[in-house]
Amino acid sequence: MSYILLAEDDRSLQFLVQRKLEQEGYTVRSIENGAEALALALKERPMLLLLDIGLPEVTGYEICRIVKRHYGVQAPPVVIISTNGQDSDVEAAEDIGADDYLIKPFSLRDLAERVRDFMNNSHVRQSYSI
Repeated sequence: MSYILLAEDDRSLQFLVQRKLEQEGYTVRSIENGAEALALALKERPMLLLLDIGLPEVTGYEICRIVKRHYGVQAPPVVIISTNGQDSDVEAAEDIGADDYLIKPFSLRDLAERVRDFMNNSHVRQSYSI
């Protein structure tokens, strides 16, 4: 399926992100549980994954690691979303294959720009990327 998978357990943030991305013309599927997000990611291969780290049952880090290993070079881009902004957190995301790291709180406009870069297949790692 051609969609963005958003795994975020904060319902208000989930609503805002989904609404913004849908206004940008994307189809977004929102999940609050890591195990469900992982199952969907492996079954349906979304075009992009936006993963909160602190999901119930399976963390965003675990989902990223498993999805990247499962799909190999065909893996969809993964953007980790977290309140943790220390260098060690960003490095941990990079080590498991995350393509970008977004620190909460973030601008919805910035998020939309990053998503657009990935979805247009023209993403070049810039200063905000890992």
